[in-house]
Amino acid sequence: CACFASVPSLLGVADGGTCSLPKCSSDGSLSEVMQKWKEYQLQCQKYLYETPPIVAEGKFCNRTFDDYACWPDGLPGTYVNVSCPWYLPWANAVLHGQVYRFCTLEGTWLLKENSTLPWRNLSECEPSDQDAPEEQLLNLSIIYTIGYALSFSALVIATAILLGFRHLHCTRNYIHLNLFTSFILRAMSVFIKDAVVKWMYSTATQEYQWEGLIAFQESLSCRLVFVMMQYCVAANYYWLLVEGMYLYTLLVLSVFSEQRIFRLYLCIGWGVPMLFVILWGTVKYLYEDEGCWTRNYNMNYWLIIRLPILIAIGVNFLIFIRVICIIISKLQANLMCKTDIKCRLAKSTLTLIPLLGTHEVIFAFITDEHARGMLRFVKLFTELSFASFQGLMVAILYCFINNEVQMEFRKSWERWRLEHLYVQRDSSMKPLKCPANSISSGGTVGSSVYAATCQATCS
Repeated sequence: CACFASVPSLLGVADGGTCSLPKCSSDGSLSEVMQKWKEYQLQCQKYLYETPPIVAEGKFCNRTFDDYACWPDGLPGTYVNVSCPWYLPWANAVLHGQVYRFCTLEGTWLLKENSTLPWRNLSECEPSDQDAPEEQLLNLSIIYTIGYALSFSALVIATAILLGFRHLHCTRNYIHLNLFTSFILRAMSVFIKDAVVKWMYSTATQEYQWEGLIAFQESLSCRLVFVMMQYCVAANYYWLLVEGMYLYTLLVLSVFSEQRIFRLYLCIGWGVPMLFVILWGTVKYLYEDEGCWTRNYNMNYWLIIRLPILIAIGVNFLIFIRVICIIISKLQANLMCKTDIKCRLAKSTLTLIPLLGTHEVIFAFITDEHARGMLRFVKLFTELSFASFQGLMVAILYCFINNEVQMEFRKSWERWRLEHLYVQRDSSMKPLKCPANSISSGGTVGSSVYAATCQATCS
């Protein structure tokens, strides 16, 4: 069924997974659309059986149902057009639209270039409020996949580095490690979600496959994938909040118990998201238990997840503003020239943006229901691009260019170099060999003294 073949994997990531189903399900669930498609197929088969041929003899393109529309016989060298299928969820918006195929001079339907699939012009049957051309969405999907892959690799390396050096084990780096873990889990959940969605919407073309797809959507495993993705994304936002809270605590409080506050941060970073994700899952199960829980029919239920994330983004933005004010006051107190103040302030600001996720404020309060057309594409591009590469930037700033980490690497290099040098020197030194017979029968006094010295040295 061709209407399900848009870019589904992309739409489940924006806003941490706020929108989920591809565009063909915007006005009806997959099962409802599938039922209408079956009715359309039966009507088409009846039409193809009862309608007489267009010509009695000669070449012509045979009537067919291509899983999208019902096509009559076509004359060679002509375009054949039929009305947009009425099973489409947006059929009311394209009542006067037509879909086209071309019958070649050989009496066969024109195929796509380098493909066995038929060529069709569906432009008049597409929804008018389509968010962005499919090619742009595919390019954006490639961009954020590359971003998450790079972030995942960098974060795994950074985690190994912070765990590998014993002198880097402290409360600050423990918080960084938890943030790294949240980014890693977010990337993994996106990869798994993309694989599931692509499998669901790209392989099912026959009736029995669609029925299997519907059964899979209603299975526990499918729902669990999306619930875990919601948790990983939410936990990532809350560990960004923890980083902001810890930074603010360091700047404002002079004395505090790091061990006690770290326990509190663990509860905030991992515990709070678990509470509202479990609550959302319970509400979905009780009141909106349909499909794979990828679509939000009642947006009030979605606020159970969205509102706590918006609060985390808002609090982190306030912390960001407060930290910038503190930095300005400290720079001015050092009696620096205006040029140096501006340079250091710009450097600090650009560093804090990815570390605190401040960029999320730009589109945080523009919901998917209100973002349409180009605005939605810009929102998707901004959120997905920053979110996918943010883990890479965090790994670079917190680990790879960190002075303490670089110092530990220099110390390790110096230790290895010195140990390697000692091994080479020891292997190059020749041991002193003692004569087998120190004092022979005809030996001299000098030779006996030498033998005694040699024995003392060797022993």
